[in-house]
Amino acid sequence: MNNVNAITIVKQTLKDHLTDPLVTAGGDRNNIDWIFENEPKSAYKYPKIEIIKNTQPKPTILDIGPDYTTRNYLILAITFFTKNGFKITVSGTDYVNAQLVEYYLDTMIEPTLKAQFTDMFDQGVKNYKSLGTSTIGYNPETQVYFGNLNIMVEFFRN
Repeated sequence: MNNVNAITIVKQTLKDHLTDPLVTAGGDRNNIDWIFENEPKSAYKYPKIEIIKNTQPKPTILDIGPDYTTRNYLILAITFFTKNGFKITVSGTDYVNAQLVEYYLDTMIEPTLKAQFTDMFDQGVKNYKSLGTSTIGYNPETQVYFGNLNIMVEFFRN
């Protein structure tokens, strides 16, 4: 297990289990990804998610000898982006702009990762923890609202 594998597991978990807001609003992405890792995709349709490695604390050495095991932590920022005016309706409630960002960070992304933790564990991510969300931002030049859910994942390496 390594950083790339851990990020890919988080990304694939979201791709497999998170509802695409464009589809909820009646749109179609024609099988084009909307969840990316470690690189911005400015040409793609909104809403979209980007997973970025935020920081990596120093690994903890768990035993001694030439084949020692380390406990590795990885802090990821999962950023949700949506264009100004994009709206979805869920159970009669409209979510638009900053409300949509907050809804996805708090009600969709975090619970999806928590619910799928057993599968992530089986793939090598041995711990998952939500570290909270950021303030919702807005870029007037691009007309994009955005916010982060920060998470910590843990894995072991020999």
